Amino acid sequence: MRAFVADSTLVETECRERLKQIPASTRRRLSSYAKVIMTAILELSDRHPQLRETPVVLATRHGDLHRTEKLLRELVRGEVLSPTQFALSVNNAVLGQYSMVADNRQAMTTLSAGEQTYPLGWLEAVSQVQSETKQVLLVYADEVPPAVYSGQVHSPVRNFAHAVLLDRENGQKLILDRLVEKESQLQDDVWLVANSVQQILDSCSGKVVKDYNGVRWSWHVA
Repeated sequence: MRAFVADSTLVETECRERLKQIPASTRRRLSSYAKVIMTAILELSDRHPQLRETPVVLATRHGDLHRTEKLLRELVRGEVLSPTQFALSVNNAVLGQYSMVADNRQAMTTLSAGEQTYPLGWLEAVSQVQSETKQVLLVYADEVPPAVYSGQVHSPVRNFAHAVLLDRENGQKLILDRLVEKESQLQDDVWLVANSVQQILDSCSGKVVKDYNGVRWSWHVA
């Protein structure tokens, strides 16, 4: 599949100066996960004001898992859950917060697909650009899972958000490819994959190939 990348950014920490653009009443409700997402989107928005009228695809394997884990502990202790905290724990909550802050009324899509969430997020965003709209903002975000889940999952190794503005006509050409490989094994942490993709976007050339337990994905900047 082919698309054009107009701009992209990868952030690992929140930026307090950028977050000052968000009203204090909303900012207080943002988790660390939401703040990193907002930082990545606001960084691109500073360069591309039209993002306020651009559809968004958010791909996340774990979502706001630290907030969810806290709620689960409260349930175990028999405490009454905060309706606000519960509402903000669902995967599309941060997109709702962004939509209100930016007054963006375009389509918002949230995707979670296990270890292949990162490439499938790309597939969803590229598909939308090819069939529905001129531009789509793709955001992948995850945090290091809480310690209680260390026996089940170890990815990502860092908190980060990767934001990419895809355009139907303008930017550097990117080819996303998928190939079934019976012998392939899972390679690299998702942060390393996203960082590798960001590097070829920065250099405007190169190819990233990663295996996901039977599926080989590649990103090629032409």
